[in-house]
Amino acid sequence: MPRHKDLKRLVRARMAQTGENYTQALTALLGEAGLDPLPDGWHMAGSRPADYEAGLLPRACAYDGKRVIRLRLRADGSAGGFGTVMQSIDAARYRGRRVRFSAMIRGQEITDWAGAWLRVDTANGARVLDNMQDRPLRGTTAWTEAANVLDVGEDAASVHFGVLLAGAGAVDLARPRFEVVGADVPVTRTAKRPLAPEPRGLDFGAA
Repeated sequence: MPRHKDLKRLVRARMAQTGENYTQALTALLGEAGLDPLPDGWHMAGSRPADYEAGLLPRACAYDGKRVIRLRLRADGSAGGFGTVMQSIDAARYRGRRVRFSAMIRGQEITDWAGAWLRVDTANGARVLDNMQDRPLRGTTAWTEAANVLDVGEDAASVHFGVLLAGAGAVDLARPRFEVVGADVPVTRTAKRPLAPEPRGLDFGAA
């Protein structure tokens, strides 16, 4: 894959040649790297999964000797939603424990944002999620370690994890790990804004 400045130059050259806009030219260039099928256990999902594609980059693009998954917008896809490559597992063996999903991730000309994510679901539909939206990847980035840590409640039914991409560009995933961690490892779920103790602003004043 060309370096950041080289890729931008290639995108602009393609725009001049084809009349495509930046997103179209970028998506076409990023799509030139062929992808092998996803490993067992991984699948596509998201708000608009048909607009995205994912697979293993060629062996020559390995990270630390390991294959790399790339998630990218399709050449004919719309950048109005997000795609994710993910796994889903039964929560039974992890109930009452704290788990961490970690991986090395890298961005390639991401127009919106991307991040690794971890979610715990209960049978009644309640969810706990950390998707890195408070610390996202944007633009082009070097390899960086990402980690999501959540508690798996006693009522948990399933656990889900992966990497997501919103908008155009591509995100790469390498060396994913899923493990139980101790209570000394802090959870990464973004704290919710505290609720006011009582209603406010009910008196709009005289007209």
